[in-house]
Amino acid sequence: MSFRQFVINNVRRNPKVYGPYFFTSFFAVTMFFVYALLVFHPEFKDNIDSSSETMSYFAMIGFQISQVIIVIFSAFAIFYAVSTFLKTRKAEFGLLLIQGINKKQLVKLIFWENMLAGLSAVVCGVIFGFIFSKVILLICSKILALTETLPFYFPWQPILLTFGVFGLMFLVISFVTSFTIRVNNLKALLASQKEPKKEIKAAWYIALLALVLIVTGYGVVLIFANRESFTLPPLFTGVILVIIGTYFFFSQLLVFVLTRLRKKERFFFKRTNLLTFSELIYQMRDNVSTFFIVAIISATAITAMGTSSAIGSSGLAEMSENPYAITYKAYGQDAVSKDIISYTEKTLHNDSYKRAQGHFYQLSDNADTFYTFLSIEDYNALMGLRNEAEIKIPAGTIALLPTDNLSETSLKKDAPKKIEFQFSNKNILLPVEKVVPINRFPYGTGSSDMPNVIVLANQADIDILWQESEARYKKAEDNYNSKIPYSIFHTDDWESTATSAKKLNSYMENWNEKNQDTTKGIFTGFESLAVQWQSMQQINGLLLLLTVLCGAVFYTFSAGFIYLRLHSDLKRDEQQYKMLFKIGLTKPELHKIVARQLRVMFFLPLFVAVIHSLVAFLALQNLLDFNIWQNVGIVIGIFIVVQAVYYFFVKYQYLKQLRRIMK
Repeated sequence: MSFRQFVINNVRRNPKVYGPYFFTSFFAVTMFFVYALLVFHPEFKDNIDSSSETMSYFAMIGFQISQVIIVIFSAFAIFYAVSTFLKTRKAEFGLLLIQGINKKQLVKLIFWENMLAGLSAVVCGVIFGFIFSKVILLICSKILALTETLPFYFPWQPILLTFGVFGLMFLVISFVTSFTIRVNNLKALLASQKEPKKEIKAAWYIALLALVLIVTGYGVVLIFANRESFTLPPLFTGVILVIIGTYFFFSQLLVFVLTRLRKKERFFFKRTNLLTFSELIYQMRDNVSTFFIVAIISATAITAMGTSSAIGSSGLAEMSENPYAITYKAYGQDAVSKDIISYTEKTLHNDSYKRAQGHFYQLSDNADTFYTFLSIEDYNALMGLRNEAEIKIPAGTIALLPTDNLSETSLKKDAPKKIEFQFSNKNILLPVEKVVPINRFPYGTGSSDMPNVIVLANQADIDILWQESEARYKKAEDNYNSKIPYSIFHTDDWESTATSAKKLNSYMENWNEKNQDTTKGIFTGFESLAVQWQSMQQINGLLLLLTVLCGAVFYTFSAGFIYLRLHSDLKRDEQQYKMLFKIGLTKPELHKIVARQLRVMFFLPLFVAVIHSLVAFLALQNLLDFNIWQNVGIVIGIFIVVQAVYYFFVKYQYLKQLRRIMK
C-alpha cells in the first residue's frame, strides 16, 4: 500500500473523526459561496431599487464583511476541531512510530489527511452551491423582496474566490496542526488516553460573581433599551457583562453546584446519581469551553433570527409607518389636484378602496406658539378607513393625538389638562378631554410645545381659533398660518399595491417637476405603505442574510464541537462502562446515565442561550409597539426541535457504540 492510499484510507475509515470536520467545513464553504454568488451577481445592485443607493452599497459591504467573519470563525473553529481530534489519536500515532514510521512521515501524514478532508469539503461545497445556485438566487430574491428575480449566471468568480480562500485556509491549518503533536516522548503518546484529568476547583465568591455579572448585564440592557434613553454603549457594556458572567457560570457556578450536590449523600448515592454526577464533574474541565462557546453562539443565532423574523412582519410596517395605502399631502394648495385623484383612481381601478380627505390647520397665537389641528370629523373619517373606533368630544374641548412613540410615552406620563390660546381680543381655554391612540399618518407635524402631537377639536372650535389667529396678521406675507389638504386611498390588501404605487410615484415626480413652485411653497407629497414595507423587507432581508446565515454557520460548528467532545472521550467511556457492566451495571441503567449526561451537554447551553435571547427580545419589545413574541416563539421552537433531533440522533449512535462492549 502506497503512502497516498494510506492517507486516503485513514480519512475514509474514520468517519466519526473526519465526519463532523467535513460537514461543518462543507456548510461554511456553502454559506461563503452564497455570499459570493450575490456579491458578484451582475444585476444584484440594480435590483435593490426600493431604497437609496446607500442601502445597495451597505449590502455589498455587509456581504463582504460576512464572508470575512465566516472565514475567520471557520479558521478558529476548524483549528480547534483538528487540535481536539488529533489529541484523541495520540495513542494511534504512538503505534505508528513503533511500527517504523518516522517523525517526518507522521507530520506528512497529518498534513495530507487534513488537506484531503478540507479540500473535499471545499469541492463538495462549491459543487453543491453551483448545482443549487438557481434555487439560491430565487430564495434570496424572495427574502430581499426584489422586484425581479435574480437570473442565473455562471459564477466563475465566486468559484475561484471560494477555492482560493478556503484552499489557502486549509493549507495553513494543515501545516500548523501537523506540527502540534509532540512525538518525542513515545511513552506519553501511548499512555495519553490513561492520563487522569485534574478536577476544576470552584470558589464560592467567583460562582456568586457569575450571577452578579449576568443579572447586572440583564439590568443594564433592559434599563437602557427604551424609547427615551436608548444608547448603544450601555447596551454593549451589558452584553459584555453577560458574556463574562456566562463563562464563570459554566466554569465556576455549575462546578460549585455539582460539588455541593456531591456532598449531599442521600442525593449523591441514590441509584445512578453517583455515576452521573461524578462523570459530569470529571468532564467539566473539557466541557467548560464547549458549553460556553455553544451557549454564546446559540444565543447570537437565536437573537439574530428572532429579530429578523419580527421586523420583517407586515404588521410592524403598519405600526411603524403611515398606516394608509396611498397618501397625498398638498402644500401651498387648497386641495389635492383633481388630475392626481383621477390618475390614482384610474391606476388603482378597484372598488374596494376606501377614500378619505381633509385638512390640517397650522396656526399660532400671540405667544408665537403654533399648533396643528385636525377636526374630529376628518379624524373619524380616517378611523373608518381601517374600521377603527370613532370618537366624540364635547364642544369647547380638545383631544390629543400622538404621532410617534416618544410623544405617546410623554402624553401617557404627563398629558396637559388644558391648553390656553392667547389672542389680542381674548384668551381661549380648551380642556383636554382625552388622549387618543397613536396614528403615524400626520407625523412631521405637531405643536411647538408638544412635538409630534396633533390637537383634535370640533370643526366649529377650529374655525373660531383660525379666525382669531388670522386677525393677528395685517399683511399676507407675514401670515404663517396654513391649511394642508390631504387625500388618502386605503385597502386592507395594501401589500398588493406596490406595483401601482411605483407608477403613482413616477407620475408624482413628473407632476411636481411641472407644477412645483418653491417660492410659493407649492408641492404635493406622496407616500405608499407598500413601498415603505418593501423597503423594510429589503433591509430585513439583508439583516437575515448577514446575520442568520452566519449564525447558522456558528450553530453548525457548535454542534460539531459537541460531537467532537463526545468522541474524544469515547474510548475512555467504553473502558469505564465495560468495567461497570462486569460488576453489575444493566443496560437500562447505562441508558439512563448516558441520557442524563447528554441532556446536560445538549440542552444546558441551549437553555442558557434561550434565557439570554429572551432578555434581548424583552429589550427589543420595549423599543417596538408590534408584538414580537409569536415570531420569537417560532424561532426558539425551531432551535429546540433541531437540537432535540440532533440529541436523539447522537444518543442513539453513542449508545449503539457502547452496547457493543456490553454483549
